[in-house]
Amino acid sequence: MPLLRCLLLILLLPAPTLPAQDPESAKLAVVDLTAVFEAHPRTAEATAQLTAARNEARKKFRAESEALKNTLQRHQELLREGKRVEAAAELEKANALERSIAELGTTNQKNLEEQFRQTKQEIMDDIARVLREFNAEKGYAMVFDKSAASSNGLPQVIDAPGAEDITAEVIARVKQ
Repeated sequence: MPLLRCLLLILLLPAPTLPAQDPESAKLAVVDLTAVFEAHPRTAEATAQLTAARNEARKKFRAESEALKNTLQRHQELLREGKRVEAAAELEKANALERSIAELGTTNQKNLEEQFRQTKQEIMDDIARVLREFNAEKGYAMVFDKSAASSNGLPQVIDAPGAEDITAEVIARVKQ
């Protein structure tokens, strides 16, 4: 019974109110961070470097795969000729090539992904810095990323009447 009285008392107390804000101080803004990221000068360069590194890894993979195929063929030929010692040496070469190919598929791919993740984070940090500087000048109460999706796939900002879209201004500053 005392618990019920406490709950009733809490419900009857006046709710605390927040101080009234001047509508001008509660300006909202939206920005398309995907567009800003794509427009960032380092994004194109980072993408080109990643593409070149991936192409080089593919080229090396193809070359080593071809070398493995040739080594295994040579190994079979040596076995047919009865040259077991030479065949064993070719098999060792084939094993080394297989290890190298496996490393290309795992370690090198992880390194490329980590390099891209790190570069992307540096670009996003630069964009965040530009946004903070921009907001310090303009004084928005909140800046929302209109390109972000919620956990259920819907846009995080569905409708923001009165919010200023600052994407073009942020892109211009990022390019400076």
